[in-house]
Amino acid sequence: MASMRELSEFFLQQTLANKQARDYEMGAARFERDALPTPAQTANFGGAMAPGAAFADMMGRYPVTPDRDAVITEAFSEEYGPSFAQNLDEGNFMDAFLQGLGGMGDALYAAGPVGAAVGTALKVPRAASKASKVAPLNRQRLAEEYPAVGIPVQNVDKKSGKEFLSKGLSAEELALQAERQAINKEIKKGNYDPYFNIDERYYADPSKYEISGNTLTDTLPKRAETIAAKIEKFDTPEGRAALNAAFDAGNNPKAQNWYAMGQLEDEFIRVLGEEEGRKQFKLRFADAMAATTGGADPGSNLLMAAYGNFQRSKSLPPGSASYEMPHPIGGRYVTGNMAMYDKILNKEVGLTAKDQPKRFNFSANFLGDMNRATIDEQMTQGLTGGKFNAPPSLSYGVIESIVHDEAKKRGIKAANLQDVSWAGFKGSEGKPMIEWVNEMISRTSQVTGKTQKEVLEGFVKGNMPMYGAGGAALTLGALQSERKKESMGET
Repeated sequence: MASMRELSEFFLQQTLANKQARDYEMGAARFERDALPTPAQTANFGGAMAPGAAFADMMGRYPVTPDRDAVITEAFSEEYGPSFAQNLDEGNFMDAFLQGLGGMGDALYAAGPVGAAVGTALKVPRAASKASKVAPLNRQRLAEEYPAVGIPVQNVDKKSGKEFLSKGLSAEELALQAERQAINKEIKKGNYDPYFNIDERYYADPSKYEISGNTLTDTLPKRAETIAAKIEKFDTPEGRAALNAAFDAGNNPKAQNWYAMGQLEDEFIRVLGEEEGRKQFKLRFADAMAATTGGADPGSNLLMAAYGNFQRSKSLPPGSASYEMPHPIGGRYVTGNMAMYDKILNKEVGLTAKDQPKRFNFSANFLGDMNRATIDEQMTQGLTGGKFNAPPSLSYGVIESIVHDEAKKRGIKAANLQDVSWAGFKGSEGKPMIEWVNEMISRTSQVTGKTQKEVLEGFVKGNMPMYGAGGAALTLGALQSERKKESMGET
């Protein structure tokens, strides 16, 4: 006989499933399905049913669905889609599952007529999934709301064997995903009109903001001997050498002045007025980015910040699980980041130098204060030879002081050494934050049909969905890692 606890858990699960199903049905009812696939797209779907095509799909050797403007002769001219292994690695579990079904279908073709019939049936879901990704977008609706959230997918963590719910994409999310992928290809080629001239970027005016607190001192132990021990452990010749080597390797125009966001600050002022504009630039950009920066690349970081702002504008919570959040919101630590957004902005706790030093400095840098260094995962790993992902307790100021010392030797400010070194540690050319904003504006404009100016003003006001880059799925392993890091104060 089931215990009361087991019964309670069962009814809770049923309630969640029913809610997700209702949400899905409501979203599907709103979603337009008027346009049929083009001849080229239909040929691509049909080809997926051919013997051997599913094996090719699993190997990453089947072309993705062509755009709607492709002619019939271009049905198989696109680049290859992700393989079964790639989909698993990227958290696209439903795609991987359907690829696996299709592979079983191909294997059954060798079992005679009955096997062929069963095999064909197993291949239909994958073809149908590909077809759903070219369903038409209701651009006006996507300018007002994020896409309807799909029903969560039950999965099993391959390491622990534990079951967990992962994100399942609705038809609308699949269509948006396909649209974003097509837009991303063009943006990566530079085929878009940037709203801001990144070569003319400049800093926000830090004198207009109250930035109180000092991470160099507020994060240190109280006892002098404990400070000395921390310095001996973390301030090493090897760490300083690595920092300078990273700066030299990353020192190029696209890595320099990464935090220069004065152009965006000016737009906040233009739209909202000077006093309210500066207030909201701090809240909706600097603090929102800082709250959602844990373990995130700049594109995912910007997406989460914009999503938090949108939910806040509607007095809605940010969500407590990744599968509750719409595509393309995601990332390694999405739930922890959105919880931090809720704490810092919605509950108005605010950022402090002592309690959230990395986030505090990150926000201050965006506000134009270059006399602070953001010590994140990349910087910590570089300065400690990969031994730590974040400064351990009571050591942030010790590690940050290394950056200040080396910056002073070069005659530059700490943040101007940190941003370039970050690119050097990562082996990246660099990409200033204002360029990430440009891409988000262009991508959202193309998805929604709104002008870039309308999109920018929607971002400033926090009342329009944004469709930037980023947004990976969250697995149980990543969730467990996230919780461990949060308990250690690392994110």
